Amino acid sequence: MSKRIKTTAPTLKTREEMEALVGDIARLKTFQQQTTAMMDQRITEVRAEYEQQLSDAERDLAPMVEAVRQWAEANPEAFGKHKSLDLLHGVIGWRVGMPTLKTLSGWTWDRVLEKLKSTYPGLTFIRTKEEVDKASILAQRETLLDGDLRQMGVRVVQEETFFIEPKLTEVETKLAA
Repeated sequence: MSKRIKTTAPTLKTREEMEALVGDIARLKTFQQQTTAMMDQRITEVRAEYEQQLSDAERDLAPMVEAVRQWAEANPEAFGKHKSLDLLHGVIGWRVGMPTLKTLSGWTWDRVLEKLKSTYPGLTFIRTKEEVDKASILAQRETLLDGDLRQMGVRVVQEETFFIEPKLTEVETKLAA
């Protein structure tokens, strides 16, 4: 179980103390931005360093994998009753994916839906999902009366959050970017 350390915020009594604290906050936020920018730059450099090697390996692998696949298709007897073949340096074979439905040639899902409605009305092959259209209620909130919203069982809430946005100098702005 992790220990939670409770920190206490400093109590500010004067505007000067608050100004000094906001200055400290601005310096720390600038440090965070600059450190994040440096970290992102290093990540980009490392990615660029290995990207070409990975791309080359993928390019070299593709024809090899294709050759093994073609051999496996041409030699099904090597697999016997199994879908895989254990070799000295690895295992080759086929994996069976999850079952999925696809429409027949010339059919669309709309046509399938209509066929199910007309031919299999008692079966539960069709689902209907009802949900509250929150976006629509919010879009019409100005035209709805407060009583209407109450009757619906909802209320519109717009919360405020406190922020501190440091003012960066031109140099700090360039370093953060």
